[in-house]
Amino acid sequence: MRRSDPVVVEGLTKVYRGRSGEVVALNDVSFSVRGGEVFGVLGPNGAGKTTLSLIIAGLLEPTRGTAYVMGEDVRKLKRKVCEKYVALYLSGYMRLVQSFLRVPALKYLIMVGSIHWARGDLRRRAEEALKMVGLWEWRDEWPSRFSAGMKARLKLAELLLYDMPILVLDEPTVHMDPASCMEVWRVLKKVAREEGRTILLTTQNMEEAEYLCDRILFLNRGRVVAIATPHELRELVVKRERIVVALRRGDGGRLVEKLRDLPAVFHAEAREGGRLIVIEAAKDGVAPAELIDLAAKLGCEVRYLSYEKPSLSDVFRALVAGGAA
Repeated sequence: MRRSDPVVVEGLTKVYRGRSGEVVALNDVSFSVRGGEVFGVLGPNGAGKTTLSLIIAGLLEPTRGTAYVMGEDVRKLKRKVCEKYVALYLSGYMRLVQSFLRVPALKYLIMVGSIHWARGDLRRRAEEALKMVGLWEWRDEWPSRFSAGMKARLKLAELLLYDMPILVLDEPTVHMDPASCMEVWRVLKKVAREEGRTILLTTQNMEEAEYLCDRILFLNRGRVVAIATPHELRELVVKRERIVVALRRGDGGRLVEKLRDLPAVFHAEAREGGRLIVIEAAKDGVAPAELIDLAAKLGCEVRYLSYEKPSLSDVFRALVAGGAA
């Protein structure tokens, strides 16, 4: 872990105290995020994702430990973190002004940018931001008429006005339809790759994490369960693989019976009149050549076979359950 990284979290703990007792939202969390990286934070509801975002943005005091943003301690910077380094998006705390402001979207961005001292040619930056999030054709419409997903995209456009090196995005696409999600994902990838900005993204959308994230941190009950690339997470957690075999000819039922005798096979079944075989087996436990040879010995001709990779959803379920899939 290098203190020179844009975001460094060290032993971060947050305890909420109330009438009913203490709730540990974060428990000794440590990680770092590199420049130009899209870093995903995944976990079930109550895992501590939003608390983590608020602390990194300087809006919430940690109980123990700290975070460093561009080398500065958030405990000392506090709210100045958002003034100097971090553009923050909180889906659960979006400013309601968009719902009531009766000015065109482009004018809204220019107004907000001037209030918050966005630098450069503000009109040009506002136009570019609207185009990036797919709202250019609605530039003359009032935000009060926008859908929830469009308002979320407008908020992202607002963040893109500023030259902040770090974007902290808490479930930015939660209210969006699939097409809007794809537009935003492309924007975020471009911002990270071409502009070199660092993005810390919390999400429960596995497809989003798969598409965007260079590395992923899994949180569960405030603790770090794993930090790795999507590929490494699969290798670490998932111990099974799904194999689909399509037969051109032969008795699929007999093949299934023989497959069930193999030590590495947990489950096998024939579908579509015996022409399609679905196998659940230990990872790397059944080689393609072994399957083809076994089928040939039983008079079956394989048309094709495929090894299906486990999804991040499989990994998520396995990590939350505390075991392997």
